[in-house]
Amino acid sequence: MMVGGIFCDLQKAVDCVNHNILLTKLEFYGITGITYKLIKSYLGGRYQRVVLNNHSSSLCSNWGEITHGVPQGSILGPLLFLLYINDLPQITSDNSKIVLCAEDTNIIITNPNPTNFENCVNNIFQHINEWFSTNSLSLNLDKTHYMQFVTKNSSLIDVNITHGNKKIANACNTKFLGLTLDNKLSWKTHIDTIIIYYRYSALGPVWAQTRVQSGDWYGSGTLHPGHVLRGSLPLLSPAF
Repeated sequence: MMVGGIFCDLQKAVDCVNHNILLTKLEFYGITGITYKLIKSYLGGRYQRVVLNNHSSSLCSNWGEITHGVPQGSILGPLLFLLYINDLPQITSDNSKIVLCAEDTNIIITNPNPTNFENCVNNIFQHINEWFSTNSLSLNLDKTHYMQFVTKNSSLIDVNITHGNKKIANACNTKFLGLTLDNKLSWKTHIDTIIIYYRYSALGPVWAQTRVQSGDWYGSGTLHPGHVLRGSLPLLSPAF
């Protein structure tokens, strides 16, 4: 079984939420009446302009209404964004699964046939980009990358993923929800990162003392994976 992951980086995702599209989706999900009107009022009536060098009268643009984006730092902002992208997993096939967590969008693709695997990955990536375009979102292709997961008995295959004239970079490790994943799921890179953090942070002395006194620490400067992996493992299950 071939398993690969596309780790997407959205360009200013929260700022690009189209208000009209969002309100249409809220109605589709059954949010109507007073609740709908409150959210519509919450999003609307916001204006902005550009002022140069604090000259409020002479060097400034006209006021323009804000029709995109949800207020950042608010309680409703993240919830509205999740509702905005909630239908994204519906476009995937049986060979893929989308893992969503706030602005992090990742696709896990599986296929038992190595010959068809590259075509499957490219088709899914094109469908994802079409959905983003339809919903006024876009990928940062320079920061979006692909990683194939392998075992000791399998080998990497050359997979080229393109969109337009841009090729997506292949990676051997990536950041995912606070974890550093490598393509063998060995956790070595992530554990090494945690060790470096503890050694050179204010917790360094505590880390050293705990390592000596606790039987849960093992190896030369290595942490037990259970101490550093628990939080995000449920979200990683598609990769396994």
